[in-house]
Amino acid sequence: MIRNVLTSDLNYSGYFIARKQEDIRGQDSLFTAVAIVQASLRYLKPKLLLEVELRDFASKEIIFEKAYRFSAKATRTVAHRLANEIVYFLVGEEGIAETRILFCRKNGASKDIYIIDYDGYNEKGLTTDELALSPLWLDRSRFCYTSYKRGNPDCYLIDLFAGKKWLISSRKGLNIAGSYFAPRDELAMTISVNGNSEIYVLKSNGEFVRRLTRNRAIDCSPSWSANGAELAFVSDRTGTPQIYIMDRFGGHLRRLSYDSAYNTSPAWSPDGEMIAYVSREDGLYRLKLISPDGLSEETLYEDYLSYEDPVWAPDSRHIAATVRYGGKPWIVIIDIETKEKRRLAQGESPSWSR
Repeated sequence: MIRNVLTSDLNYSGYFIARKQEDIRGQDSLFTAVAIVQASLRYLKPKLLLEVELRDFASKEIIFEKAYRFSAKATRTVAHRLANEIVYFLVGEEGIAETRILFCRKNGASKDIYIIDYDGYNEKGLTTDELALSPLWLDRSRFCYTSYKRGNPDCYLIDLFAGKKWLISSRKGLNIAGSYFAPRDELAMTISVNGNSEIYVLKSNGEFVRRLTRNRAIDCSPSWSANGAELAFVSDRTGTPQIYIMDRFGGHLRRLSYDSAYNTSPAWSPDGEMIAYVSREDGLYRLKLISPDGLSEETLYEDYLSYEDPVWAPDSRHIAATVRYGGKPWIVIIDIETKEKRRLAQGESPSWSR
């Protein structure tokens, strides 16, 4: 199992093509090897011991040596951790193999929150018989979501490690968490307490911080920049929904999107370099990437599918989005470099853990 999980993780990373050693020997090989993983697995009651060497393929010099002692039920976790170590030592980037994705799935009249590993394993339901939407990771154990359980779209926080749940915003009207900036514990939210959607900042315990927008138009879907200095958001103040950027106090407003009459769902990449958003063109929702200064823009696909609800992986290379196949929504993982797509699970509105 460890070899299979590790191979999949390295392939999913987009940086490598993992192959058996015998497949890359000889001058006629289709592959250029960078490094080789050598490992041994032993059973030492009541644990397993995995000893690993990562070597440079050409020089055979050791890049790192690791030993993992673990229980059998943690086998996949150890393989994911090893994959992340390899990515870090060879590429210098944090791997995503231990991340998880939250999403919504409709079940009859209800819609509930589910969690799944980034590779499609260990799916688990987290709510039951609710009308739930817009899950948002805050950190490795906490997430927010909006539920109509009490009739009003209230925002709740769940701590998976503690097994606890709190109501953090129940103002009349919408209470939807859009983006979280951890260094200041600031949650950017869409709230419609006065009947009109505006953007507010709250602490994760629900404590009020500030109101950012004051406009008769609809303002929603905030997304923090990587340094927390700005937010991208959606407003229809010009008559149609467009992407705007403002500073963290609501000032220095500027419009970012212009190519379509309908642009929504901005998601700022963790490295701060790009903003993913959705643009409606010819009846389809196109997935686009734009630089924060608006000078560089790209449409990822020109196919016959619609892409909605984009969210970034921590590596700023992968995006999870909602894509409909045969009328059914699927969570799809997208590599923005190779344009490869991978169906993860049926559902919508993904949120990728940090």
